[in-house]
Amino acid sequence: MWENSELKQRAKAVLSRFGFWTPFFATILCGFLMTDPGSILSVIAENPELENALYGNEEIATFVTFAVPVLVLLSYLFNVFIGYPVLVGMNRFFMENRISGSKIERIFWVFKSGNYFNVVKTMFLMNLKVFLWSLLLLIPGIIKSYQYYMVPYILAENPGISSKRAFEISKKMTDGEKFDIFWLGLSFFGWILLGTLACGIGVLFVEPYIQTTFAELYQVMREKAHERNISDYNELPGFFPEQN
Repeated sequence: MWENSELKQRAKAVLSRFGFWTPFFATILCGFLMTDPGSILSVIAENPELENALYGNEEIATFVTFAVPVLVLLSYLFNVFIGYPVLVGMNRFFMENRISGSKIERIFWVFKSGNYFNVVKTMFLMNLKVFLWSLLLLIPGIIKSYQYYMVPYILAENPGISSKRAFEISKKMTDGEKFDIFWLGLSFFGWILLGTLACGIGVLFVEPYIQTTFAELYQVMREKAHERNISDYNELPGFFPEQN
């Protein structure tokens, strides 16, 4: 059984040993690349003056009516084909960083891994499954999201693994652990709130700590998978910075 405090202490040790600033800039770059496909519509919806200005003129309104859906679609496609691989690459970065430090360019690791389309497909299916479960009720969707929580890490370790097998391993890894994973995330609420109060900029400084802590969590989860014969070292071989 793992403890939040232990994972956080290990994360602090990693950041102290290998430095804070590389993870800091890596999370900023990843955040920029992992776009929200609904961001365009939300900006308009949350700004009545902007909405009135756009739709107050008939010609502009006609343009916006056609342009916004296209932009949202392009944003979504960008998220799928760029954002998903970058998320997996970010997990790769933080898993390597806990061993010997890592380089920012490792967040683009998926694009040269030879398994780009498998990663995109698996991440797409994962998010689709969570979305469909969320249509039933909110709670099943949340449960599914934590059931598949380790999938991006599994892909970061073995990008060629089949979607079905990645889901299966994550499901077994998180069996009996889903609430604890939720609680670990919630334990950062105070830091996030403090960062938000600091003009929102403070959140950027908290993110490397959070990501490093969850990298420590995955390390515990993969050790559990090996010990319980959920997987083996051929399937989950580990993280090596020199590995392409």
